[in-house]
Amino acid sequence: MAAKHSDSESSGNKDVGRDTAAVIRAAFRMPSDAEIAPGNAFNTAQNYRRIMDDYREHGRRYLASGDYRQAAEKNWGAFAESVKAIAADYGMKISSHGAIVSVAGRLSSLAVQDDPAAGALLRQGLDSARSLHQHFYEDDLPDENVIYSAGVVAEAIDLMQQRFGLDVGNGAAPEGE
Repeated sequence: MAAKHSDSESSGNKDVGRDTAAVIRAAFRMPSDAEIAPGNAFNTAQNYRRIMDDYREHGRRYLASGDYRQAAEKNWGAFAESVKAIAADYGMKISSHGAIVSVAGRLSSLAVQDDPAAGALLRQGLDSARSLHQHFYEDDLPDENVIYSAGVVAEAIDLMQQRFGLDVGNGAAPEGE
């Protein structure tokens, strides 16, 4: 799990919770998306994080064993579950690929406003995760690209959880909660 923000880091953007909720809601237009009852949001987010951690572990094992197609898919899965966990933190359940990509893209745009390097890493993580997902079906990437992309995805997941995940340290809460 990602390291927690220190008070000095998180105080740099006092509106992070409100802004994060706004970008998720803006991307929240898919028919498969739904709001989560306030009492269920924390448990739903925690469940997605458990799945994310499981996918990450399996992805590392597949990389180590040289099964790059499975490693690619597990890294996409971990990235997707990370985005779903953050959305659940803010009371929304997203299920479609389109919504996952839209939310991740909007989070990278939000991050770039106060930290261009963080925004760039999140965008690169999204692009790498999508490429890995495609590789699972097409088997079209060289092994070294899968290995590199898996590392970028891991960094992006850690950063996303650190910056936007409510239960991992930024302490922000969406408006009205």
